[in-house]
Amino acid sequence: MKDKREGNNRILDYAIGILMITILLLATFLMPQAYSALVDNKDLNQSHLVERENFSFASPVEITLNERVQRMMEALEQQSGLKRTLYLNGEEVTDGELLEGVREALEIAVKYDLIPDILSYDIENNVVYAEYYNLSDSTKESADTAFWNLRFSDYKTFDFTIRIDAADFIIYQVELYCQEITEYLSQLTSDDKEVVEWLNTWFMDNSEAYFEGEGYGALSDVSYSQMVFMMGYERGEYALYHAACTNGYLEMEGLRWGFVPMTVAMEAGSNTKEWGYEGIESYYYKLFGIDIYEERRTEEAN
Repeated sequence: MKDKREGNNRILDYAIGILMITILLLATFLMPQAYSALVDNKDLNQSHLVERENFSFASPVEITLNERVQRMMEALEQQSGLKRTLYLNGEEVTDGELLEGVREALEIAVKYDLIPDILSYDIENNVVYAEYYNLSDSTKESADTAFWNLRFSDYKTFDFTIRIDAADFIIYQVELYCQEITEYLSQLTSDDKEVVEWLNTWFMDNSEAYFEGEGYGALSDVSYSQMVFMMGYERGEYALYHAACTNGYLEMEGLRWGFVPMTVAMEAGSNTKEWGYEGIESYYYKLFGIDIYEERRTEEAN
């Protein structure tokens, strides 16, 4: 009888143990949910003011001028043809910051003797159009590579086309027609080869300073008004042209200069070839027998 009672006690103790373990397990899983529901019901439909940590937006990536030029030229060399992102007619260009940036860029170009003093012309009230080209990889924050192609003209005394960096307002190309340009061209296209050579050399010197290049070398005859040279950088060389032109809307000679990769990229997406109706590469090859874009052709062939 005694053994039977001891057996029943052991079974009871075992059952009680199982029950307590079950209660403990249920409490472990259910208590957090019950507590969370209790807290949520207590705070339901009530506003609470709490402090949060301070935060700030990441600052844009700052790069030097020559890095900006290299980035733009590299982006242009990768383009098979440019498609404009935005087009505005003259009346739609109301961005005062943009026009102010162009004005300041022209002032700097005048100080570097890259262009004659054309600052007296009212470009702000004579905008013909503005085209925006964005070459950026959208996955790269703060690394925009974009430029504006702007034309200003009163159709009487001046006609300016300017291609300028959208972020840093670096002038990459210009095509200018006005009286001051006509006077400058009278020297650049003169029969005095020493004067022409001096003007071309002076332009190369000032371009090296303005674009923060690491040296340059002429590809063509510097005593001729149609001149092209290579500007050296850490990550490569890029050709620039400096030439008289006659395809303006006014009855006067004009001056154009700028980076060849931008012209090639824009020509690839256009049916119009302004350089003798055949493109800038063919133009200089026929004129001097030189290949001004050999590196890109080599890469495309490979």
